[in-house]
Amino acid sequence: MPESTASVTDIKDFLRRVKKEMSTPDRIQLIDRAKNIDDIARLGLKWKHEILSLTYEDYDRGPLPDHSGVGEIWEFIPEIDGVMVYIKSKLDSERGVVCLSFHEACGPSTLPYRQERKEDTR
Repeated sequence: MPESTASVTDIKDFLRRVKKEMSTPDRIQLIDRAKNIDDIARLGLKWKHEILSLTYEDYDRGPLPDHSGVGEIWEFIPEIDGVMVYIKSKLDSERGVVCLSFHEACGPSTLPYRQERKEDTR
């Protein structure tokens, strides 16, 4: 079954719900995987700030079914300080925002709403 691209409205709605959840203490969780922790430290990132900074232009894929059978996965690939960073998250009714992946992007991407940045010709 082919994947479909979420609309800008749906992406903005997901990001709005993420921000609302994150405004409540203890409603965000980073999954403690070595790749996540190592890349956040190596790149010097403030992961919560970066999630709050996501826009529809950073959208890559989703919503996709979670392999756990609960919830939907959304994938974003923002460029942060010149590095493409893969962020996979979902909203969970019990835990709030769950960040499953947060590391340097290493696979293919779609980025259907990314605007090509024009070179500065000055």
